[in-house]
Amino acid sequence: MSGEGSSSGVKRKRRNTRAQAAAQEQPGAPVFREIIYRDAGVPHGQSDRLVESPLLRFTLGSFEFMKFEAIKKLKLLEFRRIDWGLVNRLGQVERVQELLGEKFRWALECEVPQYLELTMEFHSTFIYRHPGGFDESDVVSFALGKQVFNMSLPQFAEATGLYLAQEVVSDEFRGLLRQVVRDEAEACVLKEDLARFWRNIAISPFSNNLVASDIRDPVYRFMHKILTSTLIGKHEGDKVNQHSLFCLMCMVERRPANLASILAWSLARPKKGGGTARLYGGPYITMLAANLGVFTDFPADRMTLGPVPSLMELRSLQLVRIVTVTDPLAWSEVLPAPPSPDPTAEGAAHTTIPERYQVPLQRHQLPAREYPFRPQRPEPLTLDGLYDRVEQVRHEMHLGFQAIYDLFHIQPSPVWQPQQGGPAGGQEEPVGGQQGGAGGVDFDAASVRVSELVQFAERVLDWRACVVSTDILTVSHMIQLSRSTCILIYLFIYFCF
Repeated sequence: MSGEGSSSGVKRKRRNTRAQAAAQEQPGAPVFREIIYRDAGVPHGQSDRLVESPLLRFTLGSFEFMKFEAIKKLKLLEFRRIDWGLVNRLGQVERVQELLGEKFRWALECEVPQYLELTMEFHSTFIYRHPGGFDESDVVSFALGKQVFNMSLPQFAEATGLYLAQEVVSDEFRGLLRQVVRDEAEACVLKEDLARFWRNIAISPFSNNLVASDIRDPVYRFMHKILTSTLIGKHEGDKVNQHSLFCLMCMVERRPANLASILAWSLARPKKGGGTARLYGGPYITMLAANLGVFTDFPADRMTLGPVPSLMELRSLQLVRIVTVTDPLAWSEVLPAPPSPDPTAEGAAHTTIPERYQVPLQRHQLPAREYPFRPQRPEPLTLDGLYDRVEQVRHEMHLGFQAIYDLFHIQPSPVWQPQQGGPAGGQEEPVGGQQGGAGGVDFDAASVRVSELVQFAERVLDWRACVVSTDILTVSHMIQLSRSTCILIYLFIYFCF
C-alpha cells in the first residue's frame, strides 16, 4: 500500500495504460490457474463499497486487478426480454417463435436476477483461451466465489444450464456452429458467409460499420434488438457486430448454433464506450454461479442487486422504427431491396466494398487531367505606361476623325491639321498672323476655329443619326478602328453637337 501511495502521477498513468492493455489480451497461463488475493477484505455483505468485497480483493498489479480497475465504475446492462403480449398485438407470433427455436427462446427469456459483485468478479477473471475450441480443458477460465474454474466448451455449456448433460456428449452438439473465423475451422463459418447473408437482408453493402436500420425486414430488426439486450449485450447504438449478425444468420437460415460458444465469445469481447459502457451477461453469470454452488459461501441476498430483467418497451421499438406510431400498432413496412449491380459495368468488383477499402486505380487507368493555362499577368501600371496609352488613344482618335472626314467628303480645316514647325524647329505660327495680348490668345484663330466647328457640326449631324441607329461594331469595322476608340469618338460627337 505504501508503494502505491508514494508513486508519482506519471507512473500511475502508465499503470492505467498497462491495465487497459492487459484487459484486452489473453495470457498464456497454465491450465491450472491460480488467483492470489491480497487480503480477505470486509466480510461478505458488511460493506457497501465494491472494492472492499472479498470477491474483488485481487493482488495489486495482477492480471485480474488490472481488469477490475478498468471496469469497476461500469454499470450493469438491463436485461430486456420479449414482450409476447406486444408481439401478439403486432401479429406474426408464430414467425417469431419459429425464428427463435427452442434454445434461443429459452436463452432470451431468462428471468434470473443479476448481482454487481458476482458480475464484476466474473468479468475481471474471465479468459476465452481458445476461440472456436471444443475439447481443450481450458477453453474458458474464470473465477466465481473465489474459486477458479477451467472448463472445456461442453463443460461450460452444461454449467450455464443452456444444455443438459446428455446433450453435450452427443455428436449433434459437436456439429453446432460456434462462431465466425477467418480461416476454415470445424463448426465455424467464414466472414464471407456473413457478407452474403447481409446482402440478402439489408439495403447497404457489407462493411465494418453495419447498422440495424439498414435491415429491410422489421421482424429481423426486432430480433436483433432483443439479441443486443440479452445474449449479445450492447448498451446503446444501432451498430451490428459479428456476434449479433452471426446469431441472426443462424435464426433466419435455420442453422443450429452453439449458444455456449456464442456466450463465451460475447463475454470475452472488449468493453467499448468508455464510461457509458455496460457489463452484460449478468443473468447468465448468476445461473453459472448457482450451478457451481457459489451461493453456499456467498449468499445472494447479501450482494448488490442489479437491474431486474424487464420486458422490451414499445417506445424503444418505435424509436428505431421497428413498430409504427399509428393506431392500431403494426410492424413497419419492409424496405425495398436495393437494385442489383450490373456485373458488366466497369468497377463491378468494387460495388460491395466500402470506398476506404477499395484498391486504388493505377496511374495509367486514371483519365487524363487537363491543367488550365495560367492567364498572363497584366503589365504593372506606371507613369510611362499611362503616358504611352494616352498617346495611343490620342493617335487613334486622330485617325478616327480623319476617317470621318474622308467618309463624308469633308474638307478638314487647317485648324484640325497638325502643324509642323519651321525648318529650324521654331514655334507654330498663329492663324491669321496676329497674336493676342498679355494672355497670348489669338482671337482671330479662335473665331476661325468656331466657324469651322459649326460647319463641321452641320455636316456631321446626319452621320450622328446613322451612328445612333447602327451598331458600334459595324461602324468600327467600316472605318477600321478599335471598338473603344469608336465609342470615344461617338461620345465626343454626341455630347459636343
